[in-house]
Amino acid sequence: MKKPGRKVVWRRLHCSTGALVLWLLITCAGKLYAQPEVQKPARILFLLDASSSMLSDWNTTENRFHAASRLITAIVDSIHKVNPDVAFAVRAFGNQYPAQDKNCYDTRLEVPFGLSNEVQIRARLKYLVPRGYSPIAWSLKETAENDFTESNAYSYSIILITDGGESCGGDICATVTTLLAKKISFKPYILSLVDYEPLREQYACLGKYLIVAREKDIVPAINTIINDNRKILTIKTGGLKRTVTAAEAPKGEPITRRSLPPVSASPVVPVQPAPVAPAKKEEPVVIVKKEEPVKTPEPIVARPAPVTIDRIPQITRPGRLGLLFTLPGEERMVKVPPLKLTIRIEEETPAPVPVRSTPTPRTSATAPPRTTAVRPPAATRKPAPPVGDAIESTPRKEETLTYVVKTEEAKESTLQIYFTNGQGKAYRTEPRMVIRDSKTGREVKNIYRNVTNGEPDPIKLDPGTYDVEMPGSRSKASGIVIEAGKNKKYYMRVGAGSLSFFYPTAPNRPVKEFQARVSKRFENGPVVNQGCDDELPYDPDNYHVEITTMPPTLLNMDLEFNVNKRIPIKEEGTMQITNKTNVGKIQLWYQMGDRTFVPFYEMMIAGRVDLQKLNLQPGNYQVRYYKGGGGPMAKAEVKLFSIKSNTTTKLELEL
Repeated sequence: MKKPGRKVVWRRLHCSTGALVLWLLITCAGKLYAQPEVQKPARILFLLDASSSMLSDWNTTENRFHAASRLITAIVDSIHKVNPDVAFAVRAFGNQYPAQDKNCYDTRLEVPFGLSNEVQIRARLKYLVPRGYSPIAWSLKETAENDFTESNAYSYSIILITDGGESCGGDICATVTTLLAKKISFKPYILSLVDYEPLREQYACLGKYLIVAREKDIVPAINTIINDNRKILTIKTGGLKRTVTAAEAPKGEPITRRSLPPVSASPVVPVQPAPVAPAKKEEPVVIVKKEEPVKTPEPIVARPAPVTIDRIPQITRPGRLGLLFTLPGEERMVKVPPLKLTIRIEEETPAPVPVRSTPTPRTSATAPPRTTAVRPPAATRKPAPPVGDAIESTPRKEETLTYVVKTEEAKESTLQIYFTNGQGKAYRTEPRMVIRDSKTGREVKNIYRNVTNGEPDPIKLDPGTYDVEMPGSRSKASGIVIEAGKNKKYYMRVGAGSLSFFYPTAPNRPVKEFQARVSKRFENGPVVNQGCDDELPYDPDNYHVEITTMPPTLLNMDLEFNVNKRIPIKEEGTMQITNKTNVGKIQLWYQMGDRTFVPFYEMMIAGRVDLQKLNLQPGNYQVRYYKGGGGPMAKAEVKLFSIKSNTTTKLELEL
């Protein structure tokens, strides 16, 4: 038999090698392209500018803030036409402190992420009032650290609606690079309510800049947002989807996530999708609703009568204010009543109700610790108000905290601190904590306690023994033992805080003229009517405080345990109308922010000078009235005046 020649041998070897290479390519390709790809549902946060400049005109019929609110509802409605499973949230900045305070940490999550929360968003937007500064970089930082906490399960993005730039010196680009970029899954957008080209460069590092300076710009902007992200915006939340290929065998457990309903125990088998012909691209349905003016409904529950001040009779009670005294361009501004209360007055209680026992806080398995940036020290978080205007914090007494310890297995050595009343009720207060080495006294951490969904965030510590101090409260817990591979839960019993009030210009004079209505911001319950000359104890929590000054003083504040918060109240001045003839109804407006005036009170002027007096807080005001009773074409007359403490300001209205 003839042996094969060299060419035949080489040909066979070449064919074998080619087969081997082909087999390796198929095998590697199967491993490379058959990996499952998780498709995460979309979550969009509206970062809303509520600084004082948003009260400026957007067009001839509405201000910028009203236009921004309408733009948000239009975007929500339009995206929900594409996919009702997209979740939205609203964070505002500049709406808690007036511009005079120059507060560069003024931001708050007003509406948390949720499905089908359009009604909640609309309701909240109606009662937000632009007031202060624009800490945009700080707001982005808070968004990254506190709002975008489940990036493994959701695709996050931001839509910033503003009329300007950063006003607190923050570095937007640095914040985006170091914190936000890791959390965002698809393109952010900046919707500018003014046509000012230099802003485009400032926001280039954040996302796509769109100008919405006119009514006709709304629909194209919404079209752009939807068309750019149609693939992500169509992902449903019925479960995390997995894109597979034929090379993947159906094995393993189904993918689940914490925030979804429990998955059925039956195994999930991936199904090979059938080929579908390319569908014709549909234009998104954009819904832009032109809101009609809505009258504020009468409150269902009667308010307690205002405190009567003996030396100055009250002529009328503050009530719903109409549009009788508005000037051209102000019609839409008055639609957002700045003094509308957000608390429910269900019952009056002379003092806080004693806390009843509740079940012990849950001790479920701890999630892996989330890295959280250390907040700045309390002294630098908020610009210091003028001397005498700051809320004073005074420790009630020196306190050594007692505690109960529970230990869990963990991948790292961590510490969780729960503050309780010793009877099972846990407090959500987030004080600053200084953790020191017990042996050396060396400061190891200086951080704020963070609470997420009712659970304190774990704090990573090396194994050892530590002491925990709460600066300003004179409270301390000693002998905190941290072990390797253990999560230590310390349930610390803390004392109550308290509220009191004082006059900065007369600190020894009791504040008998006013009352304060105090309620927990995050819990339903009774409103405590506290006399401002009293000091009452309260559980550590976040509180809404309304003081019956004229105009009313509204505060939102955290009350720490074992601390007395003393709230300053300015001494009043007096306004007196000296007209001896009938003027009719007048309306008083107070200055809110740098140049915006808002109505708050109406009274009748009938020529009785002794009754035409009113006590007011120091500040700038307007009185508005009509000459000769007014008429359909009459224009309101405006007279500016200022009030100083313990001084009477006399006004003669020209007729």
